[in-house]
Amino acid sequence: MCKLFEDWSDEIRTYCYNNNLSFDKVQKLSQCWGSNFLALQYHDPEKGKNGLLDDTPMPLVLLISKANNELVFEQTEYTKKYLS
Repeated sequence: MCKLFEDWSDEIRTYCYNNNLSFDKVQKLSQCWGSNFLALQYHDPEKGKNGLLDDTPMPLVLLISKANNELVFEQTEYTKKYLS
C-alpha cells in the first residue's frame, strides 16, 4: 500500500462515507501515485492474463490529489460501478 494512501486514509474514509462509496472496496483497488496524487484503478483478474501482450487498461475509478493543503477527489464514470 502506498504511503499517500496511509497518510490520507482518514480523509478518504470520510469522503467515501459522505458519498455512499465503499471504503473497503477502495482499499482493495490498485494504486498508482506521484508526489501529490493518488490514482485508484480497478483490476479485473479475469483480464490481462497475457501480461504485456494483452493491452487491457485498468479503468481509473477515483483520482485524489492535494491542492492548497486540501484533498481534491475526482470521480470517473467507473466510480459508482466499482465502489457502490
